Amino acid sequence: MDVEQVEALTLASYEALANVVTHAYPNGEGAFDLRANADTERVEVTITDHGQWHAPGPDPLRLHGRGLPLIHTLTDDAEITCGPEGTVVRLAWLVPQDSVA
Repeated sequence: MDVEQVEALTLASYEALANVVTHAYPNGEGAFDLRANADTERVEVTITDHGQWHAPGPDPLRLHGRGLPLIHTLTDDAEITCGPEGTVVRLAWLVPQDSVA
């Protein structure tokens, strides 16, 4: 991955983790799984929480609602699956083939 992709991976992963705290576990307690896989064509980060989605409280500064658009902008592919067992966020980037040795 190039430097821009590594920075995008870092920010998108951080945003997905922040969403776990804000939406799945608003009381600040809960577990999540973080998994990263890579091969010569693709890097994938998967974040899974085991909570239930909660809407954020009132925000006079309107700081909510930007996370998912940011994640989609920073990744080559992003998939968010919500269900009664929690939420799974899969983030993926394609590895530029000219950088593969």
